[in-house]
Amino acid sequence: MKKCNKIGKTALAALFAAGVLSLTGCGKTGDDSKQADTAVSHEISEAEPKSAESQTDVEVQASMDTARTQGSSMMRAYSDMEKERMAELEQSYQNETTKPEKMIQEVDIAESVTEGTLCYIRSTGEYYLPDRELTDEELLEIIDCNSRIAVNSQGWTQEKIDEAERRDRALLEEKVTVAGGISEDEAIEIARRAMEADIGEKAKELEVCIYPELTSNGWKLHLWDITDWDEYKDKGDIAYSVHFGNKEDVVDPKDFFNYNCFVNAVDGSICGAYSISGDVGLYWDVDDFVWYEH
Repeated sequence: MKKCNKIGKTALAALFAAGVLSLTGCGKTGDDSKQADTAVSHEISEAEPKSAESQTDVEVQASMDTARTQGSSMMRAYSDMEKERMAELEQSYQNETTKPEKMIQEVDIAESVTEGTLCYIRSTGEYYLPDRELTDEELLEIIDCNSRIAVNSQGWTQEKIDEAERRDRALLEEKVTVAGGISEDEAIEIARRAMEADIGEKAKELEVCIYPELTSNGWKLHLWDITDWDEYKDKGDIAYSVHFGNKEDVVDPKDFFNYNCFVNAVDGSICGAYSISGDVGLYWDVDDFVWYEH
């Protein structure tokens, strides 16, 4: 099994790996060792128990609204076109289908701003917006920064997130055990057979990807409550997500291939499966995905 990097090296990173947010400012600060001590997972909704999920979503959204209008103001107004594009991009960001390629640049004071370069000024909580139309990447960096500021304002720490994630996972695992469900290893083999049937010989070039944040907790696969996932409606309540990727750490973009299979954790049936391949870049769309019937 291949251990995948926490931040993926391909366009599919946003789907399969958690982002990283900082507890100081809203982007990466200091050296890597210090950053590692203060980093927390962005995907709060996945780690948090269902009982508190809706409340936190409301709180975070309110904080994001405040960040956009108050704490993280800007040194010029957004253009009407930027506002329209930001609204669309924010929806994609919240749906976890689009993420920025990097964190926004941060500076301590306004005097450190580089003209023409988007950045976040920590001392004032303002954005310096270049005197030109912002790119989609820059708008996403702002959206991402606002989101991390909002999450930080709720007092989340790595310890709290880890505890919530383990608690949520334990509840799901208990349900699977009570129902006489399958193990992670069984799910991997079921998904492997499905992949071989779906993509044929190409399957020999792929292997299971295991993420560090899973192995650190003794897990191999993400375990999801899929009761509210429209695309898997009536496919069961809990599913393992089994992700297969290129065996090589570095591949030519045209050879990039990812296959993901959701396996019902109780009866082992296939809830859904899809692949994405080729030089899709960061901003893929629905046409880049191939879905398989099961």
